[in-house]
Amino acid sequence: MIGTKIKSNIQGVISVLAAIFAALFIGAIFLLIQKQNIFEVYFYLLIEPLKSMNNIIKVLGKATPLIFTGLAVAVSFKCGIFNIGAEGQLLFGALAAAVAWHYLYGLPPWLHMICAVAAGMLIGALYSLIPAFLKVLFNVHEVVSTIMLNNVASAITSLLVVNTFRQPGPHARTFSVAESVRFFRFAPPEHLNIGFIFAVVSVIILYMLMQKTPLGYRIDIAGKNMTAARFSGINSKKLIYTVMLISGALSGLCGAERVLGAYGYMQIGFSPGYGFDGITIAIIGRSNPVGVLLTALFIGLLQYGGVNINIMTDVPYEWVQALIAIMFIFVAVQDEMLRGAVSGIFRSKRKKASI
Repeated sequence: MIGTKIKSNIQGVISVLAAIFAALFIGAIFLLIQKQNIFEVYFYLLIEPLKSMNNIIKVLGKATPLIFTGLAVAVSFKCGIFNIGAEGQLLFGALAAAVAWHYLYGLPPWLHMICAVAAGMLIGALYSLIPAFLKVLFNVHEVVSTIMLNNVASAITSLLVVNTFRQPGPHARTFSVAESVRFFRFAPPEHLNIGFIFAVVSVIILYMLMQKTPLGYRIDIAGKNMTAARFSGINSKKLIYTVMLISGALSGLCGAERVLGAYGYMQIGFSPGYGFDGITIAIIGRSNPVGVLLTALFIGLLQYGGVNINIMTDVPYEWVQALIAIMFIFVAVQDEMLRGAVSGIFRSKRKKASI
């Protein structure tokens, strides 16, 4: 059993690496068609961002929120629950962290910080319960409900930031977080902060949960076949609530990290779509926490390198988005090929048995 899990994890990592190399290869073909210098483009995309510690810090800063949202989506996908609402849960988590910081006076800085983070995780988790309730009680598909709740979250948080929790001034943002409460930043004013350490720890915790605990076993079984999980005695309703709470808490933690670490405040449009990026990362990472970490780091590298090639070459930033899309497609094709191969094996076995 343990050997099977290790083999599965290794296959997942290999799958991510294969998708990366396939995307780079196909991207090189596009560059040749456009008569671009492949070596120059890939130098500024992949090598230049790693040549100095300051550039590495920027890459890790871009990867941090992607790790959180990738994990949030991955844990739900692993259970067969398609939580597309990480963006909305992130927004509510960010606002909750900002509001908790502003209104919790007189606490020691460390306790103040913990309360703000806890508020972000709690509100993110509670918001994720709405689609969970709709699915369990009324069989409303979570894809529909979570997509719509993203828009609701965006509208409500924008309204609250503008009309209720706005800091006086020209910008629609909450009050700036005091330095004593902010996450430790490794190289201010860069965004990389101790939240990156929290993200890596979250990867380890989620990996252990999914690989070493009864809950992880139930999540895995339900993800493969929810109906079979019910017949095997697994409480599917309780499992849906549990998984959505974990997913929403991770999204809320991402929002809290952006407010308390990266920016020091929340403003309208502060998220460029971290929650939606998490969907891509979870799928490319095959809902494996280690795969999510590798994918998020690589996409963080591509995002920073994409700015380089946009400045130093004639290749637009959108080419980077095309690379990410190719990675996504390649993983989907791998899954279909794997399912086809497995089906073919079983069909051949049945034919031999009938003969």
